[in-house]
Order: sequence, then C-alpha cells, then structure tokens
Amino acid sequence: MGFFEREIGRVQEQYGNIVHLMSAYDSKRKADDAQPFARGVNSFQLFNDGSRWWVVTHLLEGETPDTPIPARFLGRP
Repeated sequence: MGFFEREIGRVQEQYGNIVHLMSAYDSKRKADDAQPFARGVNSFQLFNDGSRWWVVTHLLEGETPDTPIPARFLGRP
C-alpha cells in the first residue's frame, strides 16, 4: 500500500562538508487527502566529498502526543 510524503519544514546546519538536516514530514494515503495519517521528522547526516553529497545516516521518528514536532522544525531555513 503506497503513500505520499511531503516535507513540511526543515532545519539545516552545516560545518564544512558536513550537513545535519532535520526534515519534518506528513504522510497521506492519497495526494488529495484532507488530513495526513502520520507526521514525523527525518534526520539526515550528509557528507560532501567535493563531487557530490552522500547520505551517511538516515533516522526517522513519527510524531506522537508525547513527542510533537518542534515548531522550529516546521519553518524553512
């Protein structure tokens, strides 16, 4: 069963060739659904070798009543 995920906010920090990206998302069963069935945050650690960006790690955590998405993750950098 497929779903549609879209980014709803991002916080990005960079030092040299290292980037840490916190990307908030919501997920819908159909693109035109009124409400998402899930929300959460993807955490990426990226490294640039001079030619391209590499994904070093990817973790995600779904939003729960005890762990709401922080407001600062819902804006754009």
